[in-house]
Amino acid sequence: MLEQHGEIVLMYGRSNLEIANGPLKERILLPINSIYSVRTRTEVGRIVSEHRPDVAYVHNFLPLISPSVYHTLHAWRIPSVQVLHEFRLLCPNSVFYTRGGPCERCKNGNYLHAVRYRCYRNSYFASFVCSAALAINRFAGMLDKISAFLCLTEFSRQKLLQVGVPAEKLFVRPHFIDCTQIRPRFGGGGYILYLGRLSEEKGLWTLLRAASRLKDVEFKIAGRGPLENSLRRLATEQGLTNVEFVGAKTVREKWDLLCDCLCVVVPSECYETFGMVVLEAYAAGKPVIGSDLGSLPFVIEDGNSGLLFRCGNAEELADKARYLISDSTARQRMGKHGRRLVETRYSPAEGYKALMQVFNRVAGG
Repeated sequence: MLEQHGEIVLMYGRSNLEIANGPLKERILLPINSIYSVRTRTEVGRIVSEHRPDVAYVHNFLPLISPSVYHTLHAWRIPSVQVLHEFRLLCPNSVFYTRGGPCERCKNGNYLHAVRYRCYRNSYFASFVCSAALAINRFAGMLDKISAFLCLTEFSRQKLLQVGVPAEKLFVRPHFIDCTQIRPRFGGGGYILYLGRLSEEKGLWTLLRAASRLKDVEFKIAGRGPLENSLRRLATEQGLTNVEFVGAKTVREKWDLLCDCLCVVVPSECYETFGMVVLEAYAAGKPVIGSDLGSLPFVIEDGNSGLLFRCGNAEELADKARYLISDSTARQRMGKHGRRLVETRYSPAEGYKALMQVFNRVAGG
């Protein structure tokens, strides 16, 4: 998008495939390099020296790039903007979730909790390495050396304010979607759709409990993940013949599913930082039923573009679904409102404008 607007973009990235396929020496040194990568310092320093960029836009840094990217950019006096796709800077597993519920034990800098609960990859060792990377670099001023943080909603902004990040460094800039090629279908549809990863924090047990209260309503669950077999087994045991697991889908298949559904449900029980599937549902002209946790209430306009239910409350989720099923006028009205949102507030034009405002601010332009 930036290149399309005439900006010069220099890409620097690493692939996690290097972990399994790289030289033995690098694999052995991975725990140390994830705390501070000399390679990142050298390579990023070379790019900065040669091109002198106005700003660095950082997405993910763990494990291969490491937090050394922040120290390197700061040393070269290049402002860095970190987009908060997740809460990795404050939480080793990045989602503020453990043992079946939201958890903020580590956010103030004591990452030993993550080791205790094996929050990263369910491993004491991996959790220790990740926690050490965050703790050491936070002590070394990592957060102070980041020039600005792009928060996807006000919810993420509040979390960073709570740990002492200055308000002047925090900017709310949501994701966007290009919906120009998607033809919405308002009001109709034959099933309720879940689209996403099949993992514990996504609230899928709650979704199945809601489905058991709506035996005459078809549910389609699209995606893969570690809970898939357990979810399938429970659906079979409880005779939920109205629930179909359709697996992973191609991009075209995904849009077909979205356009043909009644509504989309996002029952997450962790702090979503945004929920891109919400914008995809809006683009297809569909309302969204979401839990009232994390950033979802900032993206789903309750009663306008969708409905919110109390997180983990299957009965309330079923009630909200029943309301949308029975009222095609409400579905159509909410679907049209959601579509207007992605055509305006969440459009590529607005995304570019907001991003460049931040870049200009930190670069002194």
